[in-house]
Amino acid sequence: MPEDEQFEVQTHTPVDVDPAPAILPEAISELPKPRGIAPIWHTLVLVLAILGYSVWGAIGAQSGSTNPIAPPSGAAHAAAAGTDHVRLIRYALTGALELAIVLWIAFGLRLRKVPFRTLFGAWPKGLNGYTMEILISAAFWVSSMIILLVCALSWLLVQTQIYQHETAKQSAPSSQSSPSNEKPKSPEQQQSELVNQLTQLAPANGIEIAAWGFLCLIVGFSEEIIFRGYMQSQAIALLRNTPIAVILTAIVFGAAHGYQGVRGIFLIAIFGSLFGIITLMRKNLLPGMIAHSWHDFATGVALALIRSSHLLEHLPPAPK
Repeated sequence: MPEDEQFEVQTHTPVDVDPAPAILPEAISELPKPRGIAPIWHTLVLVLAILGYSVWGAIGAQSGSTNPIAPPSGAAHAAAAGTDHVRLIRYALTGALELAIVLWIAFGLRLRKVPFRTLFGAWPKGLNGYTMEILISAAFWVSSMIILLVCALSWLLVQTQIYQHETAKQSAPSSQSSPSNEKPKSPEQQQSELVNQLTQLAPANGIEIAAWGFLCLIVGFSEEIIFRGYMQSQAIALLRNTPIAVILTAIVFGAAHGYQGVRGIFLIAIFGSLFGIITLMRKNLLPGMIAHSWHDFATGVALALIRSSHLLEHLPPAPK
């Protein structure tokens, strides 16, 4: 082919290709809208129910309510040598509530014809797969405890500074204190009161330890399905922003533990964000379920040891 004809073909080839059409504003509205794994109203009902129950538990913990599910307040329910049937009833009601929420989630998925098993992610196969997930869950738990310890110490430092500032203002000569004004409780005293409340849920003997262990398995299984399997997946699908979805889910997870106070909500929200990250990294719920169940069980046993050693009785009382 002559050079002039070759040049002519090359110069005309791009002209024959149609340019990509621009996206018109009216076409944007026709793009597919975010579609979650369940209806939005279904998720809103679940979130409101969780927050409402959390507020109820927080009020009950402060007022000494006999809420059979929320932790009791005060030391009236101190450990006894025999089995505490009220404590076992609390375990049973808590487990039943967790499973009822899982059934609600299954109902929401059914409305969108989403298989329930998809919440679990890519489940491991074979002994090696399960062993790997167990080892990863153990490493995750240890790393999480280090992070939470740093966060807890940081919170304590800030809280101590605020407490010292408030006590300094009250003790100033120019300040007028009324008889009804009580000195603020120190951070250590606030924490000891919270631990004293939480110890009332801890098991006291072999039967209660077995029941507590079974409850921890139910809670670890259920709450990972609720928050990481369902709520985090729903947020990612609707928001199309994974970091924000993880943060929002962690906030709801922390707020669900209102009976543990503001400090507890903050630390549990941090813990929830770590659970969300490990779920995304492993693409399944198993490491989170194992770490969650083990953490709850170990915490309950630690609280039981604190109660049996009467360690809290040696702390100084709150100033009046």
